[in-house]
Amino acid sequence: GFEMGRKKKDKSLIELANECLKYFRKLTKLGSSSATPIYRLIKAVSSPSKSSYDEAISMCHEGRLMHFEAMAYERCGMFLQQEKHTDVSNEYIATSYWLYTDWGATSKANSMMKTYSFLKGMRRPNQRTRSDASSVMRLANS
Repeated sequence: GFEMGRKKKDKSLIELANECLKYFRKLTKLGSSSATPIYRLIKAVSSPSKSSYDEAISMCHEGRLMHFEAMAYERCGMFLQQEKHTDVSNEYIATSYWLYTDWGATSKANSMMKTYSFLKGMRRPNQRTRSDASSVMRLANS
């Protein structure tokens, strides 16, 4: 939605993304705990900032939505890359890669390996658990 619409200057994609944002905002206001992390992720994509992505990452982690947490880490890494924060960007992307791997998204992990050359030959420092997955966020904020 938002990213594709901005790239292609396609207002219909942006409108569709805004409808999705409104839908998940409504569900969040109604108290849907599973909609809140998705709303935060869509909101971060609509108006990117490190803090908005970090909030989405935290909420996806708390909601045990590993696949959305992986997406939020990856999108934040891409955003930080554009902002020329390479080291932090690489940490977010690496965390995303491991989350996708843990979730079983082998094709996505392989695709990331091709896209981000720094992942090639990379070893996982410690076997990360779900409770550690947000450690990058804590380190990046310190």
